Amino acid sequence: MGDAALVVRGVPRTLLIRCPCGCGDDLVLNLDRRIGKAWRLYRRGRGLSLYPSYWRDSKCESHFILWKNQVHWCDWDDEGWWSNESPIEDRVFEALSKEFVSYFDLAERLDEVPWAVLQACNFLVRRGKAIVNSPTKKGEFRRSD
Repeated sequence: MGDAALVVRGVPRTLLIRCPCGCGDDLVLNLDRRIGKAWRLYRRGRGLSLYPSYWRDSKCESHFILWKNQVHWCDWDDEGWWSNESPIEDRVFEALSKEFVSYFDLAERLDEVPWAVLQACNFLVRRGKAIVNSPTKKGEFRRSD
């Protein structure tokens, strides 16, 4: 992942990371919902994941996802890494119904990292087992049967 420090005082409070684009800026991400808008930190195995993505609207304008200690640049037209086979595909399929549901809500219900659920949903769409909602509601999925 690069240079990072997690500040914990009882609970995770802040994640400090060096911008992965190489600009040299340090990014401060609030993890404590008690003091305002915050990213969610997920610890699975030895990896850290953050939700939602981090999008700088100034300076270098980086937009990236931190998932399993790896930075993934947000180029939504390049869905290569979204379409990899997912180890939780069966669980996600079982949780889908005929009604559209957001991948984030599914992740909450399954106690999974949202990025892993999105990956599984996209894989299910490619296999014809799920349908993605309209472009304005792209993050919503349902069973195709």
